[in-house]
Amino acid sequence: MGVVREVLFAKVDLDTMMTALVLGLNPAEVLFRCVAGSASSQALADKSVACIEVGGSGRTTENNFDHHSSSTSLAAGGVDLSSAAQALERLAWLVRYVDELDRGVLRAETSVEKGFPTLSQLISGMLLVVKSPEQRMEKGLEILRAVLQSGLDPYGVMEPILDAVPHGRWYANAKREHDANFAAVIAKASWHVSASGRRVAVVETTWIGAPGALYGHGADIVVALNPAMELSGSRTIRKFTIAGNDISVVPAIEALGEREDGWGGPNHGTIGGSPRERSSSLDLQDVVEVVLEML
Repeated sequence: MGVVREVLFAKVDLDTMMTALVLGLNPAEVLFRCVAGSASSQALADKSVACIEVGGSGRTTENNFDHHSSSTSLAAGGVDLSSAAQALERLAWLVRYVDELDRGVLRAETSVEKGFPTLSQLISGMLLVVKSPEQRMEKGLEILRAVLQSGLDPYGVMEPILDAVPHGRWYANAKREHDANFAAVIAKASWHVSASGRRVAVVETTWIGAPGALYGHGADIVVALNPAMELSGSRTIRKFTIAGNDISVVPAIEALGEREDGWGGPNHGTIGGSPRERSSSLDLQDVVEVVLEML
């Protein structure tokens, strides 16, 4: 699980156990091996090997947790905290990132190390492709464990762990594609004001995420025309969607239904559209005029 493949330790004591616990290292998932004395220089330099109390004091970014430091080693960058406390500081740094992001103190775009993806972007990419809430929790924890175990700065770029996280590159690619579609839709949209003073965004795109993106950009109502909506059997149709950001669009759907059979939507009324199984023959400008008048 995560990026650590092996754990080296010299003895079993409370500090060693707690260090493993804080890092989420489980003997059922990762090889634990007791060694005599210090770990080899190769093991200490290998980030995929977590060394607990077997050397490498002060080198926590390399997954070495050891507080047995002399005054000389302390001056050279060693630490005098217990191994568990060193691991806890790493966990606290990850918690601080999540806390600041949650409270709006920082944005992923302002991460210390510029690049793609940030931790926030990687999580967002996972949420784009994983739909089950239970699976989202499972996959999100996989990502967080990988960040914690790798020692990667959560304020930095997650590229180094993408191959260690199951489907990590899929998540990153999904987020990159989403952001590209978002930018394209925002750039293409035209903006109008309805008779009741609502902001109406109009766009022609094949991207199904257009309404959400335009809501985030200030739209109250979105008129989206998909010129080639895919149906089963590789068939495509010309499809309109009228969506309201917690606003009923029923009056417009009903008016458009008088012009063309088949318009409708779910009972909550905040979204509707043209017929599902055949292309709409209505002109985009005509649809927009109805929406502006009725909503």
